[in-house]
Amino acid sequence: MKHIIYTLLLVATGLTACTKMDHEYAPYLSNGEIFYTGVPTRLEAHPGRGRVELQFTRPKDPNVTRFVIYWSNRSKHLEIPAVDVAVQKVIIPDLREGEYAFEIVAYDKAGNPSTPGAAIISGASLGQQYESNLQTRRVNVANSQSGILLDFASVDTVCRYTTVGYTTLSGAAGSMTYTTREAFRDTLKDASLQLSAIQLKTAYVPPSGIDTFYARQELAVNLLAGKYVCTGQMTDNTTASLTGPYPWNVTLRPVTATQVELVDDDQTNDVYHKILNDGNGSYYGSFGVVFNLDNQYRVISVVNKYGQPSSNGRSAELDPSGVNKFDPATRILRVKYWMNQPGSTHRTSFDETFTMK
Repeated sequence: MKHIIYTLLLVATGLTACTKMDHEYAPYLSNGEIFYTGVPTRLEAHPGRGRVELQFTRPKDPNVTRFVIYWSNRSKHLEIPAVDVAVQKVIIPDLREGEYAFEIVAYDKAGNPSTPGAAIISGASLGQQYESNLQTRRVNVANSQSGILLDFASVDTVCRYTTVGYTTLSGAAGSMTYTTREAFRDTLKDASLQLSAIQLKTAYVPPSGIDTFYARQELAVNLLAGKYVCTGQMTDNTTASLTGPYPWNVTLRPVTATQVELVDDDQTNDVYHKILNDGNGSYYGSFGVVFNLDNQYRVISVVNKYGQPSSNGRSAELDPSGVNKFDPATRILRVKYWMNQPGSTHRTSFDETFTMK
């Protein structure tokens, strides 16, 4: 009898507990059991100009019929049908420049979604701000007897090409496009002898990007910039054993569009004036020649790179009796100038001709 009573009590307790649990879960089961369909995987976001391309692998669930992409805290969305391909792509258009979080939700025939928050990826829409920070490919420009020399620096893989616009000998517009990413040189053989500038446009595609962005720059051309053989006469009025180094290999290196500095290519490889001391190579200390020109290629002044005067009192001065002009047609510069220092107003005179190589 005692065992029967215990058994009845256990059954009654179990029934009471089950009834209580049913009441607790009833609100969640009022609409029936919740089913979630498969989740999109392998999400990728590819940046574009005012848009983003999303790529994902569709779930294996054959009942999936559509996808809804949400962004901006689900305030915006785009719906696309599920197609019979493993990898699906979609463009999200008309986006302001910035970063976005995209959520991709799959839906099956019955309207069941994939698990909320299970497929989220960040992507960037690019625009004017991104493009304004791009730089054109770095290039050094010099003149030569063969034409305008272009010396390009190397670039990484996001740089697709660089276009150089220029004026030709006939006055028409010329253009060259370069796709090589390694450092290289080229010559614009048909460039105008009076060329004053080139137009650079470098195209970039950001990593995984779908659109091309451009950097543009107009680069002034200093027609005196180049390598030369310098000949002429030099007279040191204080020391007869110091004579000119001619013929002398030099570079006229651009400082601005109308200024060049004289680089010694034979001995110092720097901005110093080479001389001979009893036939042996030497140079004037603290004396480096800088030519200033006007828009007609006339030399209007000569100054010492190391100061007017330098620490040892040396300065440079243009001798107005010289031709003092660069001829773009022949690519020859003729100029006369002095090196001055205290105690002898014009210590050394130079009458030099620079013939471009």
